[in-house]
Amino acid sequence: MNKFILILIFCITNLFSANLLLTQEEERWLRNNPVIKVGIDPNFAPVEFIDKDGNFKGVTADYLDEMKKSLGIEFEIVKNRTWNEIINMVKTKSIDVLSCIVKTPERSNYLDYTSTYLSVPMVIVTNKTSGYINNLKELNGKSVALIDGYTPIELIEKNHKGIFVVKTQSLTEALKLVASGKTFAHVGNLSRVTYLLEKKGFQNLTISGITHYTYNFSMGIQKENQMLRNIMEKAFNAIPKEVRNKIYNKWFPLNYRKEKDYTLVWEILAITFIITLVFSLWVFKLNRILRRRIVDKAALIEDKEWLNASLESVNLAAWEWDFQTGHIKGNPSFAEILGREKKEFSMHMKYFKKLVKKEDLDILLMDLEKHFSKKSEKSISKIRIETKDKKTKYIEFTAKIEKFDIFNNPKKVVGVIKEIKED
Repeated sequence: MNKFILILIFCITNLFSANLLLTQEEERWLRNNPVIKVGIDPNFAPVEFIDKDGNFKGVTADYLDEMKKSLGIEFEIVKNRTWNEIINMVKTKSIDVLSCIVKTPERSNYLDYTSTYLSVPMVIVTNKTSGYINNLKELNGKSVALIDGYTPIELIEKNHKGIFVVKTQSLTEALKLVASGKTFAHVGNLSRVTYLLEKKGFQNLTISGITHYTYNFSMGIQKENQMLRNIMEKAFNAIPKEVRNKIYNKWFPLNYRKEKDYTLVWEILAITFIITLVFSLWVFKLNRILRRRIVDKAALIEDKEWLNASLESVNLAAWEWDFQTGHIKGNPSFAEILGREKKEFSMHMKYFKKLVKKEDLDILLMDLEKHFSKKSEKSISKIRIETKDKKTKYIEFTAKIEKFDIFNNPKKVVGVIKEIKED
């Protein structure tokens, strides 16, 4: 009886679904198969997930709702199964469709695919003190937490053998390993990472790099069932553009959709902020002068020379750390303290860390992490460094975040250092 009702609904619906342009053979197949079993990832928010009430939610849930309206069939959602169990069910032909899958060579042995309906960058997540990661090669020799059965494992184990993979069962578990320092990084998709960072509050973690890989999500269909694949493709294409945009905007708010801006357009202006930490009223006046002259580059250069001279007179050196490039820039006094030629210079933060005595580096990173996690107003560390000419110097290293990116992570950090006497 239920099957008869579904077939009747199918026939009525198709009177109003000419835009599907189904063939007679496809219509006959649907009449004979009014219920399609769909496998999902129950823990893949916001793309697809099972909510606390046991309901199927997310981008793909909304898409499938639209598709079943035009097809006049039912999608039976397979719940309460892990992703690896779902994959095994597909291999044993217990499931007809996977609602969200990335095409890989291994999966193509048993799946065919619809066109891509969602593309998301693959990103690198680390502790905020790690700085910008330019590409996956920079993770060689480091441990990376990856979710078992997901696309990054297959890609990294095949193409980046220098990375030590730590398998986890969920994104939350992977992020906890990174947050605790047990692994260096996690590689995953931007939409899930930003969604969970906000929901779970991993304040010491940041998206520190974007890889050249992209998640191109499609629906996966049993390889030998080309008929169903064509039907699903037509049904998805029949969803009006305005409906797709509504679904997309519902699950990907504006702050998720923006990309990081990696254009380097700022010059070294942050020094003025640092002055207020250590000087009196006359430096504050200087700060206002510099900000008024920002539109006049020639005047700015002249003022900066005066500022550097002022800093030198009180034995202070100023620096700026760009999280997006990983470089730390310093004024002439900064270069001099590090035992280099007395002029403005730039070096990557990972090389600066190598100047810090090994036993003091943990102190520096811990103080920075407290500040980056908003547990302290600024970071002040007393550490030892080894200069280029192999001399050991005791310095006070002060840092404070000046700019945040759209994910509320540090974008630019400024500070001062000064030589101090040994305690």
